[in-house]
Amino acid sequence: MTYKVLNISLPPGVKDSLPHEAEKIEQVEECILSVLERGGFKRVITPFFEYLDVLSMGLGTDLRERIFKFIDPVSGKVVAVRPDITPQIARVVATRMRDYPLPLRICYNEKVVRYQEGQSGRPREIQQIGAELITKKSSFEADAETIGIAIKGLKGLGLKDFKIDIGEVGFVKGMLDNPALNNKARAEIKNAIALKDGSALEEIVNGLGSKIPAPYKNSLKTIPSLFGGKEVLEKAASIAQNRQAKTAVENLVKIFNTLHAKGLSRFITFDLAEMRGFDYYTGIIFEGFAKGIGKAIMTGGRYDNLMEKYGYPCAAVGFAFDVEQVAEALEG
Repeated sequence: MTYKVLNISLPPGVKDSLPHEAEKIEQVEECILSVLERGGFKRVITPFFEYLDVLSMGLGTDLRERIFKFIDPVSGKVVAVRPDITPQIARVVATRMRDYPLPLRICYNEKVVRYQEGQSGRPREIQQIGAELITKKSSFEADAETIGIAIKGLKGLGLKDFKIDIGEVGFVKGMLDNPALNNKARAEIKNAIALKDGSALEEIVNGLGSKIPAPYKNSLKTIPSLFGGKEVLEKAASIAQNRQAKTAVENLVKIFNTLHAKGLSRFITFDLAEMRGFDYYTGIIFEGFAKGIGKAIMTGGRYDNLMEKYGYPCAAVGFAFDVEQVAEALEG
């Protein structure tokens, strides 16, 4: 007997997880969530979709352009499938947990959906385990605690060959805050730094003219090379040209010293030229990388302006693991 083979496929960017894959994902979830629970983080569950205007309040420009949306037949309003859970956490805290005493430690284990170009090969559906630490004011202690809990999560899985790469958006913002730069030059320099294109940056800076001091030009040219270990912070401190840039470096030094005291500094590297979420984040940004995996297995940072957008001014820092990428790293 012959059977007709049906042409059945899935949309680009989504996939099934077979039993052995689902089991590995479940192991990752159980381990990381148990680490978060021991760290005092309490889980919340947020809806898969909500009104676009509410969700968009807390999204950066990049994610606003990658939203799946549709018209709700009941309300007639535009509804969005969440591309990020952090704005939902901000909404929940601001509207339903406002009476809870700070600090708040919240975690989640949910899926997000993001529009990707059909030929990009990037997943549209991403399983995330995340944690958010919400405090009255920002502090290096909260930053260090958040990075430390992420490291403990990866260590708890038995992953040994990984690094957490830390940057600070305040450093580049401070370095570009100079009246000698017009908006066009500032944007060009920012773009070259984001691309880590040292030759393009040198050409742009050299073309600024003789009115801009040579030491400042040399400092700008140095920024793409500011990646590596603790020595990077010393180099960054030597070229920091104003209080904002200096404060950013001082914050990183305090974070490093705190993690070093906990025996976690061997997992830390720095990248002062990192520009991810430049307009969204307000302080540290960080990514986790594991050997053999070509993309970040975890991303995070400080976003002190987000909560206020939902009517509750307070500080926050958090991260999200890409569960499938973590599971893949464990197989390497």
